[in-house]
Amino acid sequence: MRFFALPALIGFVACGAPPNDDGPPPPEVTLHQVRLRSYRGSMLTAVGRSESMAYERASADVISGPGSLDVLSREAPSLAGHLPPATRIETQAARGNLLSRGIDVWGGVKLRTPTGLLGTTDAAHLDTLTMHATGSSPVEMQGPSGYWLRAQGFDLHLREDLYEFDRLQSRVSTL
Repeated sequence: MRFFALPALIGFVACGAPPNDDGPPPPEVTLHQVRLRSYRGSMLTAVGRSESMAYERASADVISGPGSLDVLSREAPSLAGHLPPATRIETQAARGNLLSRGIDVWGGVKLRTPTGLLGTTDAAHLDTLTMHATGSSPVEMQGPSGYWLRAQGFDLHLREDLYEFDRLQSRVSTL
């Protein structure tokens, strides 16, 4: 009996309890190569993609990136073969919440409108209920015929093609 007790005791001590992990717990769900469709009722309002997406059930937070979201200029039938023009938002990282319906994007954000305007900023917030993108990070906009401006903040009404800028640093120019 002593012969078997000693190896069992050594095995028990060697295994012991696993070390404590001081980091955050892993997400409850992780998806890769995600394709998104956002609806208001039965009408399609936005489509997108993300390389990865993690969902936290307790908080309803969704963390994703890199990816893009196309905000449609008007609602489309859910089974439409051709989508209406869209404003595309591209980002490296995003955190959204399914309850608040807000999305924070960061890590370099690019925006391209159907009319050819291209905007860049470091971070922004998208309210998906109103489809407004806002931010207090510097933004630079460029467009056809030498159109450009720089500002310290922005409020972009994505579905109405209405763009408001705060504290312009440069004037709009047609070079």
